[in-house]
Amino acid sequence: MRFIIFTVIVLALYSCDSHRHNTHIGIQLFGDFDAALADTVSASIRSIYGFEVSIIPNVPIPKSTYINQKSPRYRADQLIKILKETKPDSLDFIIGLIDKDISTTKKDSKGNTIEPISKYEDWGVFGLGYRPGVSCIVSTHRFRETNNKNFIDRLKKICVHEIGHNLGLPHCPNQDCVMRDAAESIKTIDAVSLNLCSTCTRKI
Repeated sequence: MRFIIFTVIVLALYSCDSHRHNTHIGIQLFGDFDAALADTVSASIRSIYGFEVSIIPNVPIPKSTYINQKSPRYRADQLIKILKETKPDSLDFIIGLIDKDISTTKKDSKGNTIEPISKYEDWGVFGLGYRPGVSCIVSTHRFRETNNKNFIDRLKKICVHEIGHNLGLPHCPNQDCVMRDAAESIKTIDAVSLNLCSTCTRKI
């Protein structure tokens, strides 16, 4: 009897792990985004999530996503929608990488724009990913002015964070977890590790 129970548990774990490793995510490059940076992101996704990763060649930034309300930007929510609609069937998820500024409307739990509306109606972000979802977007515009090591670390952490949201993960209270809420500060991202905490790992 114990042997049967052990066998069932092993098969269940193998099945879950096998499914995870069969998951395929694409990295879509927008505009002039540096393809070499995509290789770095790809390695992190494989390491953290165990996903198969494909890099999709650069495409022009969709003109329909452009906005010039506070400054020239591209709407993150619209880019996510386009990524979702154009995602090849061979991919389970897709993440877009862009070097231009992106923004979204920051809302509360009831769906209302956070006050003051003039500040949060068009709010610049590092990245955006819906929970759950199949697509997310990350921009390097707001954290590129630093040394190369910090820049690369930030890029990897933000990408892993947004993919975590697509997988259904909420913001995490663990101050070292990559799913911690940035709370509108790049310093928060610098403080976390490039890893999911044990609680977040169990959830996926």
